[in-house]
Amino acid sequence: MKLIRCYIENFGGLQQYSVEFNEGLTVIHEANGFGKTTLAEFIRAMFYGFPRANKDINKNPRLKYLPWQGGRYGGYLIFEHNGKRYRVDRSFGELPKSDKFKLYHEDTNRECSDFTADLGMELFGLDAESFMRSTYMPQIHDNA
Repeated sequence: MKLIRCYIENFGGLQQYSVEFNEGLTVIHEANGFGKTTLAEFIRAMFYGFPRANKDINKNPRLKYLPWQGGRYGGYLIFEHNGKRYRVDRSFGELPKSDKFKLYHEDTNRECSDFTADLGMELFGLDAESFMRSTYMPQIHDNA
């Protein structure tokens, strides 16, 4: 499985943002406050959606990343798995019943059912927490 590209329509402070992933390792090197953690959360949300609600905004990513500027809450992620390219498109609402999930074969642009909304679990065999612990490296402090 490899990431190809993602497009964030609105997610937290990121708006109309896209990134192409390189072969191997992609490093996102931006200033503090840019949205690197938001990007990592977006990728997680594309694979897993959002966890059950919590009233504490710091423990509720659905509320935490609700777009500051309004607009469609979500975007898409293109990935390759077993030689096939897919595009997962998710949009979120303030409540889970408003969420939408669609999966497309990227080469035909046709909706497919190769995976369900439990995409991350089906692809990786990991829950969302384990996924974040295994794929995201927080910023490294330079103490020099």
